[in-house]
Amino acid sequence: MQLSNNQILFIFIAIITIITGSFAHLFLPEKYYYDAVLIAIDPYNQKGLINSYPVAMLFYDMLFLNKLPFSIISILQLTIIFWFFYKLSVPKNFTKLYLSNILIWSALVALSIYISMPSKEFINILFIFFIAFIFKSTRFKPKTKIYIILVLFGLFGLWYRIYFIMLPVLAVVSFLIFKLKIRKKITTSVIASILAAIFISSIYENVSGKYMSEGTREALNEKRIGRQDSQTLILSPINTNNLLGEATGIIYGYITVNLPFESLIKFYKKPQVILFSTWQIFLFYVLIIQFNKARNASTSVYDERLWLFHIIFSYFVIQGVFEPDLGSSIRHKFGILPIIYQAVFYTRLYDK
Repeated sequence: MQLSNNQILFIFIAIITIITGSFAHLFLPEKYYYDAVLIAIDPYNQKGLINSYPVAMLFYDMLFLNKLPFSIISILQLTIIFWFFYKLSVPKNFTKLYLSNILIWSALVALSIYISMPSKEFINILFIFFIAFIFKSTRFKPKTKIYIILVLFGLFGLWYRIYFIMLPVLAVVSFLIFKLKIRKKITTSVIASILAAIFISSIYENVSGKYMSEGTREALNEKRIGRQDSQTLILSPINTNNLLGEATGIIYGYITVNLPFESLIKFYKKPQVILFSTWQIFLFYVLIIQFNKARNASTSVYDERLWLFHIIFSYFVIQGVFEPDLGSSIRHKFGILPIIYQAVFYTRLYDK
């Protein structure tokens, strides 16, 4: 079978990424490997069946991957990931110098940094591929797909990353906004999702005594101040120990991880921060454009194209609550790259 130019370019990017990833341990700073070493060595015998660290430790131990050099782990993981992307389909006009293409080219290459070692993100991205293939499937009706996907996200949150429990709730809020006969549905759905996150945090505070970002991001970052990996911390401009402060912290976090214009000024001497901040800004712009196209093209509120965006933008809200720094925000965006890939390219992947 003859390959198209789009497929040839995709395979070329895959090869470059896999080669780069296999040598990443030679040039990446030591801080990139804190989690990887912890997962591989498991010094305190924490492996288990629930929560991301114990599950990741068990995963790499059961498959004996923690006995392999990081370069071999990188080759295995990246090969699997690119195979799944290939099975999702290579979009039309993938060779063109479009902004959407540039964003995905760069993201695929950047996987050589974030998936080139034992990583919680590898398990996360495998789960998101499962979600992406459900979106692509023609075996289920759209409404059935949505129910399955929302339940799976809830279960994944209970099992692996607790914050995913919020995603179905926020996605449903976004969906309900689209059922209203109003203008500016996309903007309103984003604002409503942020307000829903603030409301959930207030309920959480009544139960636990601390607001969500106060007890996670802010508490973690207070301990990290002054460390080598603390230069791009996300800290609320005001104390988050009250509802106004928590709301401010969530809104500030949302803007910082999705529209990080402040980072372009604050970290102008750090090219890697400038690069990833620019990527996130343009990604947000492209996704908004594609969300609007999906809204105009959809004939039902259960259209899976719309739900791709409900889920992605709900995830962005969750990042606004929990992300501790700019580095983790970009890494966790790559953790949902399969559905970002689908959302950016949906019409070019599947529309006839």
